[in-house]
Amino acid sequence: MHKDKESIIKKKLYIFCFLFLGIIPISNSVAQHKFKTVRDTTKYNERSFDVKIFRTFNNIKGSFVHSVINITNESLIPVGIGTPIVMYIAARINENHYDENSAVLLALSEVTNEILTQGLKKTIRRNRPFKTLNNVNYTDISKVKGTYSFPSGHASGSFAIATSLTLRYPDKPVLIAGLYAYALTVSLGRIYWGVHYPSDVFTGMLVGAGSAALIYSLRKPIIKAKNNLFNQSERTDNYQGEVNTTAILLSFAVSDLLNFYFTNSGSKILNNSNINLSPSGNLNYTFTF
Repeated sequence: MHKDKESIIKKKLYIFCFLFLGIIPISNSVAQHKFKTVRDTTKYNERSFDVKIFRTFNNIKGSFVHSVINITNESLIPVGIGTPIVMYIAARINENHYDENSAVLLALSEVTNEILTQGLKKTIRRNRPFKTLNNVNYTDISKVKGTYSFPSGHASGSFAIATSLTLRYPDKPVLIAGLYAYALTVSLGRIYWGVHYPSDVFTGMLVGAGSAALIYSLRKPIIKAKNNLFNQSERTDNYQGEVNTTAILLSFAVSDLLNFYFTNSGSKILNNSNINLSPSGNLNYTFTF
């Protein structure tokens, strides 16, 4: 029985990897927008450990890396919104109280993380690398214009999702591996795109994981309050072990793919924009849609 279970897990992992990696060649034919190089007059300590690591990731070359990061780069919002909603609906249909509670805890983890992340951004106000460093490779920066670098919201959000579901389903190794592989790809991709320093990303990971851990530690009063609110005091939070690992991981891959094709505007913006530096060293944007 143990070998059969391992065989099933391996098959699911192979299917997931096959479907996800199968997306990559397709993406190469759709988005091959090139990096732009910008010079800023602002001085920065190039010898710092933070900048050295940034340069290493930001200067990576290769179509495989470019394709994977290009797909996951903008997927966090649909994944973050869709995952707790889909989990909650599926749990209600199947009358799985544990999964229903997991969806609620996941949503609260994401909300808590967003509050902490945005609070830190507006308090610390650190400029992004493409504004501070010379010769930074970057792509579509219109979506981060006027926002701050520390900490990384993509890193905190993806790690909040991964940690929350890991704490609720600790006996699902394939799910955990897939969640953290996704979170790492999203997080490190922000350095690759030139919009975050490594310290931004690392702090974001801690904030996201910490937010999920905080909500998990408060799960009993939260679930009790939820049940009382909906007059469902008879419901328990007993683990039923029925979460569909394959469905969750495939939903991430599908969300990545659909989001990339339907909402990814990187190639359109770069192909229809003029980006230049003003005499003050600030970036000016002119977009034509």
